[in-house]
Amino acid sequence: MLKIFRRNRRSQAFTLIELLVVVIIIGILAAIALPNFIGVQDKARAASVKANMRTTQIAAESFATDNGGTYPSTQPDGSNAFSTYYPGGDSGGTKAGNPPVNPFTNKGVWTDFISVSITDVTAERAKAPSAAAIAGNSQGQVGYAGIGTSATGTNSTSYAVEGVDAAKNALGGSAPGTTLVLSNQ
Repeated sequence: MLKIFRRNRRSQAFTLIELLVVVIIIGILAAIALPNFIGVQDKARAASVKANMRTTQIAAESFATDNGGTYPSTQPDGSNAFSTYYPGGDSGGTKAGNPPVNPFTNKGVWTDFISVSITDVTAERAKAPSAAAIAGNSQGQVGYAGIGTSATGTNSTSYAVEGVDAAKNALGGSAPGTTLVLSNQ
Protein backbone atom coordinates (compact mmCIF):
# COMPACT_ATOMS: atom_id res chain seq x y z
CA MET A 1 0.00 0.00 0.00
CA LEU A 2 1.13 3.41 -0.78
CA LYS A 3 1.24 5.80 1.98
CA ILE A 4 0.27 9.28 1.21
CA PHE A 5 2.46 11.82 2.91
CA ARG A 6 0.78 14.94 3.86
CA ARG A 7 2.93 17.99 3.78
CA ASN A 8 2.71 20.24 6.72
CA ARG A 9 2.66 23.65 5.18
CA ARG A 10 3.51 25.40 8.43
CA SER A 11 6.82 23.54 8.89
CA GLN A 12 8.20 24.73 5.56
CA ALA A 13 7.75 28.47 5.94
CA PHE A 14 9.42 31.07 8.14
CA THR A 15 7.37 32.98 10.61
CA LEU A 16 7.40 36.73 10.78
CA ILE A 17 9.24 36.59 14.11
CA GLU A 18 12.01 34.43 12.65
CA LEU A 19 12.46 36.81 9.73
CA LEU A 20 12.59 39.83 12.05
CA VAL A 21 15.24 38.17 14.23
CA VAL A 22 17.42 37.47 11.18
CA VAL A 23 17.04 41.05 9.89
CA ILE A 24 17.95 42.46 13.33
CA ILE A 25 21.03 40.24 13.56
CA ILE A 26 22.18 41.35 10.10
CA GLY A 27 21.58 44.98 11.09
CA ILE A 28 23.69 44.60 14.23
CA LEU A 29 26.54 42.98 12.30
CA ALA A 30 26.43 45.78 9.69
CA ALA A 31 26.47 48.42 12.44
CA ILE A 32 29.60 46.82 13.89
CA ALA A 33 31.40 46.31 10.57
CA LEU A 34 30.69 49.63 8.82
CA PRO A 35 32.67 51.93 11.16
CA ASN A 36 35.61 49.51 11.02
CA PHE A 37 35.47 49.52 7.22
CA ILE A 38 35.44 53.34 7.08
CA GLY A 39 38.35 53.49 9.55
CA VAL A 40 40.39 51.13 7.42
CA GLN A 41 39.75 53.28 4.34
CA ASP A 42 41.03 56.38 6.17
CA LYS A 43 44.17 54.52 7.25
CA ALA A 44 44.76 53.37 3.67
CA ARG A 45 44.42 56.93 2.36
CA ALA A 46 46.85 58.21 4.99
CA ALA A 47 49.31 55.48 3.98
CA SER A 48 48.96 56.55 0.35
CA VAL A 49 49.72 60.19 1.26
CA LYS A 50 52.80 58.97 3.14
CA ALA A 51 53.87 57.07 0.02
CA ASN A 52 53.42 60.26 -2.04
CA MET A 53 55.56 62.12 0.52
CA ARG A 54 58.24 59.44 0.20
CA THR A 55 58.14 59.72 -3.60
CA THR A 56 58.71 63.47 -3.24
CA GLN A 57 61.59 62.83 -0.85
CA ILE A 58 63.23 60.40 -3.28
CA ALA A 59 62.80 62.89 -6.15
CA ALA A 60 64.42 65.65 -4.04
CA GLU A 61 67.33 63.39 -3.12
CA SER A 62 67.80 62.36 -6.77
CA PHE A 63 67.71 66.02 -7.80
CA ALA A 64 70.41 66.81 -5.20
CA THR A 65 72.56 63.91 -6.39
CA ASP A 66 72.59 65.36 -9.92
CA ASN A 67 72.99 68.99 -8.78
CA GLY A 68 76.01 69.02 -6.51
CA GLY A 69 74.15 68.34 -3.27
CA THR A 70 71.64 71.16 -3.52
CA TYR A 71 67.89 70.54 -3.30
CA PRO A 72 65.03 72.11 -5.26
CA SER A 73 63.92 75.45 -3.84
CA THR A 74 60.27 75.10 -4.94
CA GLN A 75 57.70 72.32 -5.10
CA PRO A 76 57.27 70.28 -8.29
CA ASP A 77 54.76 71.83 -10.69
CA GLY A 78 55.12 69.84 -13.89
CA SER A 79 57.27 72.45 -15.61
CA ASN A 80 60.38 72.74 -13.40
CA ALA A 81 63.45 70.50 -13.26
CA PHE A 82 62.30 68.97 -9.95
CA SER A 83 59.26 67.47 -11.75
CA THR A 84 61.49 65.48 -14.07
CA TYR A 85 62.72 63.37 -11.14
CA TYR A 86 59.31 61.78 -10.56
CA PRO A 87 58.52 58.34 -12.01
CA GLY A 88 58.21 58.52 -15.79
CA GLY A 89 60.43 61.61 -16.11
CA ASP A 90 63.85 61.68 -17.71
CA SER A 91 65.73 63.57 -14.92
CA GLY A 92 67.48 65.48 -17.69
CA GLY A 93 65.07 68.38 -17.53
CA THR A 94 63.14 67.67 -20.74
CA LYS A 95 60.23 65.45 -19.65
CA ALA A 96 58.29 65.80 -16.41
CA GLY A 97 57.42 62.63 -14.57
CA ASN A 98 53.96 61.60 -13.45
CA PRO A 99 52.65 63.13 -10.25
CA PRO A 100 51.53 60.64 -7.59
CA VAL A 101 47.78 60.07 -7.30
CA ASN A 102 45.96 61.89 -4.50
CA PRO A 103 44.02 59.15 -2.64
CA PHE A 104 41.14 61.51 -1.84
CA THR A 105 40.51 62.74 -5.41
CA ASN A 106 41.97 59.76 -7.32
CA LYS A 107 43.73 62.19 -9.64
CA GLY A 108 47.42 62.71 -10.25
CA VAL A 109 47.85 66.45 -10.72
CA TRP A 110 50.75 68.76 -9.95
CA THR A 111 48.44 71.19 -8.15
CA ASP A 112 48.27 68.66 -5.29
CA PHE A 113 51.86 69.72 -4.51
CA ILE A 114 52.06 72.97 -2.62
CA SER A 115 54.76 75.15 -1.17
CA VAL A 116 54.93 75.29 2.62
CA SER A 117 56.96 77.62 4.79
CA ILE A 118 59.27 75.61 7.02
CA THR A 119 62.61 76.88 8.25
CA ASP A 120 63.15 74.71 11.35
CA VAL A 121 62.42 71.01 10.81
CA THR A 122 62.82 70.08 14.50
CA ALA A 123 60.29 72.74 15.57
CA GLU A 124 57.88 71.66 12.82
CA ARG A 125 58.04 68.03 13.95
CA ALA A 126 57.23 69.09 17.53
CA LYS A 127 54.02 70.88 16.46
CA ALA A 128 50.59 69.33 16.78
CA PRO A 129 49.30 68.19 13.36
CA SER A 130 46.57 70.87 13.48
CA ALA A 131 49.23 73.60 13.93
CA ALA A 132 51.67 72.42 11.24
CA ALA A 133 52.59 74.56 8.24
CA ILE A 134 50.47 72.46 5.86
CA ALA A 135 47.37 72.20 8.09
CA GLY A 136 44.15 73.54 6.55
CA ASN A 137 45.00 72.60 2.97
CA SER A 138 43.06 70.11 0.85
CA GLN A 139 43.02 66.43 1.75
CA GLY A 140 45.87 64.39 0.28
CA GLN A 141 48.07 67.33 -0.69
CA VAL A 142 51.82 67.11 -0.24
CA GLY A 143 53.80 70.17 0.81
CA TYR A 144 57.43 70.80 -0.07
CA ALA A 145 59.75 73.40 1.41
CA GLY A 146 63.25 74.16 0.21
CA ILE A 147 65.25 75.26 3.26
CA GLY A 148 68.34 77.47 3.20
CA THR A 149 70.09 78.87 0.17
CA SER A 150 72.90 77.26 -1.77
CA ALA A 151 76.10 79.08 -2.69
CA THR A 152 74.65 79.85 -6.14
CA GLY A 153 71.42 81.14 -4.58
CA THR A 154 69.23 79.07 -6.91
CA ASN A 155 68.63 75.93 -4.85
CA SER A 156 68.35 74.90 -1.21
CA THR A 157 70.67 73.17 1.23
CA SER A 158 67.84 71.15 2.80
CA TYR A 159 64.16 70.32 2.37
CA ALA A 160 61.03 69.30 4.27
CA VAL A 161 57.99 67.34 3.07
CA GLU A 162 54.57 67.20 4.78
CA GLY A 163 51.19 65.69 3.89
CA VAL A 164 47.52 66.42 4.66
CA ASP A 165 45.16 63.83 6.18
CA ALA A 166 41.36 63.39 5.94
CA ALA A 167 40.75 66.03 8.64
CA LYS A 168 42.88 68.60 6.74
CA ASN A 169 45.63 68.41 9.36
CA ALA A 170 49.22 67.37 8.82
CA LEU A 171 49.88 63.65 9.08
CA GLY A 172 50.87 62.71 12.59
CA GLY A 173 54.37 61.61 13.53
CA SER A 174 55.32 58.46 15.41
CA ALA A 175 54.94 60.18 18.80
CA PRO A 176 51.43 61.34 19.75
CA GLY A 177 50.81 65.04 19.10
CA THR A 178 53.70 65.43 16.65
CA THR A 179 53.85 66.07 12.90
CA LEU A 180 55.39 63.78 10.30
CA VAL A 181 58.06 65.72 8.40
CA LEU A 182 60.38 63.99 5.94
CA SER A 183 63.70 65.77 5.63
CA ASN A 184 67.45 65.29 5.36
CA GLN A 185 67.82 66.92 8.78
